[in-house]
Parts: sequence; structure tokens; C-alpha cells
Amino acid sequence: MSQVPGARRRPEPLEGGGPAAGASASGGGTSTRPGPGTRAVRLARRHLAFLLLLALAAAARAYVTAAYSTALWFPDSGTYVDRAAWVEPAVDRPWGYSAFLALLNPVTTYREVAVVQHVLGLAVLVLVYVLLQRRGVARWVSLLAVVPLGFDAYLLDIEHFILAETLFVFLMTAAVVLLLVRQRPGPLLVATVGVLMGLLTLTRSVGLFLVGVLFVYLVVRLLVRTLRWTAVVAFVGGVAAVLLPYAVWFGSVHGSPGLTAYTGHFLYGRVATFVQCEELDVPARLQPLCPTDPPEERRPGDQFVWFADSPANAVESGVRVWSEDDLREFALVAIKGQPLDYLRQLVSETVHYVEPGRVSGPQDTCPTWWAFPYPEPVEQYDCTPVLAPGPYGYDEEMVGNLRSYQRYFYTPGPVLGVCLLVGLGALLARRRGWQDRLDPALLALLGLTLMAGPAATASFDFRYVLPTLAVLPPAAALALRGVSLRRRRAERAAAEEPRPEPAPAAG
Repeated sequence: MSQVPGARRRPEPLEGGGPAAGASASGGGTSTRPGPGTRAVRLARRHLAFLLLLALAAAARAYVTAAYSTALWFPDSGTYVDRAAWVEPAVDRPWGYSAFLALLNPVTTYREVAVVQHVLGLAVLVLVYVLLQRRGVARWVSLLAVVPLGFDAYLLDIEHFILAETLFVFLMTAAVVLLLVRQRPGPLLVATVGVLMGLLTLTRSVGLFLVGVLFVYLVVRLLVRTLRWTAVVAFVGGVAAVLLPYAVWFGSVHGSPGLTAYTGHFLYGRVATFVQCEELDVPARLQPLCPTDPPEERRPGDQFVWFADSPANAVESGVRVWSEDDLREFALVAIKGQPLDYLRQLVSETVHYVEPGRVSGPQDTCPTWWAFPYPEPVEQYDCTPVLAPGPYGYDEEMVGNLRSYQRYFYTPGPVLGVCLLVGLGALLARRRGWQDRLDPALLALLGLTLMAGPAATASFDFRYVLPTLAVLPPAAALALRGVSLRRRRAERAAAEEPRPEPAPAAG
């Protein structure tokens, strides 16, 4: 009888031996299968290092929660909260995070919302570790891959904000883990992944780019015959089941179907930092949109999007001068007329995410937004977060400790760059199966898209790199699957052990 690959062979009883272990002399047998408690203890012992890491990560989040009397507040936070109360999609961002707040609102304060987000952060850490272990990654490599998710100071900080990033990271991780945990996921599982990716897109619109990356991955697997066409259709159906009803609802409120109606503003902010109208054929009616300062002296792109004195936000008699179509047309004229400048901006900002330090240029979003703050009692727009509504207060000493911690304990950009290259490099690895080549590359491409997407359509902001912590280190870990210090030592010892001399032939 042939042995099933991967199955353990049952030990054969010795001739003349006594009763098997667990069986009585009279022939009666008692089950030797360990109970749930025993299995749980064994599992805990096997993953004791991870459990310790998880406990320390929870303690770090508890420290952040104790340092502030409520959650942290960014200018975008007010939009999310208002739309949650009105149950209405905003024109400038999807409604997914507002829906999350609406679900929590009846029973939680803003401080408790932050606690829920910290729990989601811990859940992401667990999901990534489980995926890596299920895929056979060495335990020490798996632990290294999740350390940034547990202790990166900027991630701890962003989890305490009333912002969409934490929910976005959780949905993305859940979708990726579901897709990769099985070698050949069925249509129902892939449809669930599609639904999660739809919800992800409604949390942050950059999710639409990630949907495209997953779709390409599924098509490639279809072409190499490791997935059925029904799974690809199920994925598209799952995404559509979420996005199409939302687009219809958005159209019923704002006049035309869509996910947002602010694309023109974002594209204008992207090109306003480099466009030189005197070198382009800009239509006369769009000339007032041309920035007047030299490119090197212009404000950051996000200020061209949001600030009232931006040309994009000009108002006459209480009515906006420029429609989204006007702003989009201007942006396309700039991109077509200065394609190399646009490409240079995209590449330089993407590379900026993997450079050392947290240094920001004059046209970048202010990085001190994401430093643990000493909050002010009134809302400001000078790169200093404030506290969310609720009891005002913070522990000055604890905040000082957090700021000191943040100065050193964050994931360096070059580390993410190396993880990206290692994940993509798996495609070139020889003597490896399709799964060990495609899956690390998928995670690496997701990480690259998370950085390049905002660079192409918005502006540079260090918070946009934080979701990559859930995909780039795991990409490198999957690419290194099979690397084990213990196995390498055993192989080296076996190679050095002298082989026995062959026995002489009989006769």
C-alpha cells in the first residue's frame, strides 16, 4: 500500500511484545488521544516565545492607552465622525470607517474605540504569525516577521487615532491570510476574500489598487492551473457585492454613482507641486488654477487639496468655482505635458518610504502628526494632534517615555526595502514550487502598491507606509521558507559524517 505524502507511518508492533501502550492485558483499550487541555498546553509550550511577544505587545498598547485620557484626533477624524452620525457617504472619502464608528458608537467612547483598534492590531499580529506557521516558516523567522507589528512606535501611535488605518490593516490582513492559508482555496473562500477586499476599499480608496493586485495574482494562478476559473469569478463577485450597492447609494446622495467624488482635488494636489504652466498648453479657462510660486517654494500637495486658500477651493458667491472634472482635466494636462516630472515625483516619493530615518521634505505631509503628542486643549492645524472629545488629560511623564521610545523603536525604511526585494526575488528562485514563488511576490507587490498608490494620486505621508508592516516582513519570511538554523546544522553534520564501507559480496 502506498504511503500518503506527508502522512505519518503508524509504528508496527514488535513480534512477541506485550500489549500496546494504552491497552490492557485483557485486550481492552483505552484512548491515548490527549484532551483539549493537554493539546492547548502543548501548543502553548511550542509557541511560548510568540505568546511572550504577544503579551509584551499588549502591554505596550496598554501603556499608550494609559498615557492619554481619550483617543488622538487628526483633522480627518471629524469627517469620519460626522458621517457616522449622519449615515451619509462623504464626497472625499469612502464610508467604511464611518460605518465602523457607527457600529461602535452606541456602546463606546472614543477612548474605547482606540482600545478596540489596539485589539485589532494584536489580531493582525496573530493572523500573520498563524499564516507563517501554517506555511512552514521557521519559528524564529516568523517571530522576526511580526516584531514590527507588535512594537513599531508609529503603528502603536496610529492605532490610538480616530483614523481608518487600523481597520484597513486588519481587513487587508484577514483577506490575505484567508487567501494564502490554503494551497487551493475554493470559490466560497475566495468570494469571502473578495468581500473583505470590497470592505477594505470602502475603508481607504487605495484598496482599489490592492483589489487589482489580487485579481492579477488569481489570474496568474488560473493560467498556471493551480486555481479554477470559478474562484476568480467568485472573487470578482465578492468585490462587486460590496462596491456596487455602495456606488448606487453614493449616487443617490451625490448625484452620480461612485466611491468618492474628490478625485479631481487629489490629482490637482498631486500635480500642483511640480506643474509649470508656462511650459504647457493649459486651456485659458483653467489658467487660474496654475500655482504662482516657483516649484521649489510651493506648499505640500495635501495643502493644495484641503486649504481654503488653494486655487482648487476658490469660491464665488458661496459656490465652488471649479468642479471635479475641471480639476481632473487640469491634472491630466499637467501629467501629459510633464510626464517625466510626474514619474520622478512618483518614484522619489516611493523610494522615500524605504530611506533611513523619518526625515520629511518641504512638500511632504508634516511627520510630527504621527509623533506621540503633548496635546493642546484646542484644535490646531500646525502638525500637532489634539485629543478626541472626552475628558481632557494626559500623563506628561508617560507621554515623554513614549516619545523617547518612538525616537528609536520603529521599522527602518531600509529594512522594508530589503523585505520588498526578498519577496519579489522569490519569483526568480529555482527549485521552488509555484506557491513558494508567487505568494511572497504577491505580498511584496501589495506592499509596493501601498507606497506607490498614494505617491501617484495624493502626497507623501509616513502613515501610508504603516500598512506595509503587515505584508512586507511576511513576504520576506515566506520567501525564506525552509531556512532553519537547526536543519542547516543537521545537514552539515550529515555531510561531514563518514559513510560506512560497503559489505563484500557473498562468495
